[in-house]
Amino acid sequence: MSRDIEEIRRKIYAQQGNDFVFPAIVRKVDEAEFTCQVERDGPVDYFDVRLRALANPDLKGFAFIPKVGSMVLVCRIGESNELFVCQYTEIDKVFLTTGDVSLTVDKETIQLSKADKVAATIDAGSLTLRVEQATVRVTTNEVTLSRGNSGLKKTLDDLITAIRELTVTTGVGPSGPPVNMADFVKIQQDLNNYLEE
Repeated sequence: MSRDIEEIRRKIYAQQGNDFVFPAIVRKVDEAEFTCQVERDGPVDYFDVRLRALANPDLKGFAFIPKVGSMVLVCRIGESNELFVCQYTEIDKVFLTTGDVSLTVDKETIQLSKADKVAATIDAGSLTLRVEQATVRVTTNEVTLSRGNSGLKKTLDDLITAIRELTVTTGVGPSGPPVNMADFVKIQQDLNNYLEE
């Protein structure tokens, strides 16, 4: 079977020449257009080498963004002068878009979004989930729960402050401070250990 494959490979090279697939070094990347510039055999540069099936930023799809300076294999499209990257050695970023869902992965961050209403971001120190105006953010030290300008920590802090200042009118005048005031102060201070505005 390997002889058959080798014979097919020889026939392809005979028809297409040695330029059917060739190694090259990535010199520049255009993420907006999903193309790159590659260098082959020293001073020969090829421009607008495709990273997706079509070099059209408005189309949805999947794309690897190669690292500048990395080695790639470049393939010719039919007998045309158009080229595309068919294999990568190092990737800087990955894009996936389908419908209104978008996923971007790079060495620092993973971002997932749907129709600009729902988003999730993971980076080295945090996880953030956003659904329209509501946000949940988790770090190694704190949790943030918010919606618009309101946050859980501020709401709880305001509640405890109000309880600490609570007085009740009695038949002989206002009451004194709560007998367990120290407990409320401790709870209020503890919020700083894990909640952020």
